[in-house]
Amino acid sequence: MIKNKIHYILVATILLGINGCGTDTAEPDKKKRKVSGFHTDRSMFIATIDEVSPTKEERNALIDEFIMKSNLQCQHYLNNPLNTSSTPKKQGLYMDIFDGVSQAFGVKNITDGAKKLYIKKSEDGSNKAKIAYENALSPEIKRGVEIAREKYVQKMILRRTRMIESYTIAMMERDMDNYDKLCSYETGLIEIHKALKKAQRQPKIKPFSPKIDPTTIKNKVEAVTREAQANKASNAKIDVKVLNAKESGKESQSQTVSQTEELNRTAF
Repeated sequence: MIKNKIHYILVATILLGINGCGTDTAEPDKKKRKVSGFHTDRSMFIATIDEVSPTKEERNALIDEFIMKSNLQCQHYLNNPLNTSSTPKKQGLYMDIFDGVSQAFGVKNITDGAKKLYIKKSEDGSNKAKIAYENALSPEIKRGVEIAREKYVQKMILRRTRMIESYTIAMMERDMDNYDKLCSYETGLIEIHKALKKAQRQPKIKPFSPKIDPTTIKNKVEAVTREAQANKASNAKIDVKVLNAKESGKESQSQTVSQTEELNRTAF
């Protein structure tokens, strides 16, 4: 009996030791973190690369297909309202644009009002003026994205001429990631700000067919600001009328009650 008991204890100890060792091993994370922002979908690409011995031709074919399809996908991404979420960085960039308009055209009274309107929210948390600014500047924002991506793609095209040993697949992948990151509203806002800064340095020189016209930016900011201010004043007048109507209604009701009480007293 004692031998059996000792044997049982030894077996149990060994099993516990094995289980304890197993808990020290980290399980692989099956859930991949979803990175926000634009990413070119390459699931349907035709071009492929031999992972073991890639060639320059294979690499270049993939680059060409990537650039073409990434540009189309980026356009769809920017047209999707769900991708226009607000961030502190984005708000700061709009403030920079308002400042840029003020410094380039001397309309500080307009841009100071634009800043207040862009930040201020109504009682229900909405901000129609903010949406109006973003919608008005949407074409210039998209042009800004195109400008930034065109500059970067020129670097990628130039690197296509290099041998596979000097421009490796890993380097190409980094370039593709950087190209994807440029497809964002923040990129477009940065390019608008650059155009406004350039207008400050060269106020008398107007470039031929500019993709981002500073004067157009100024006109749009001014138009949205004036309309938002007019709507705000109109709503204030409506609120006053409603308040006066309520007060008038209360006075009328009070007079009716008083008259009723007077009649009751007279009757008795």
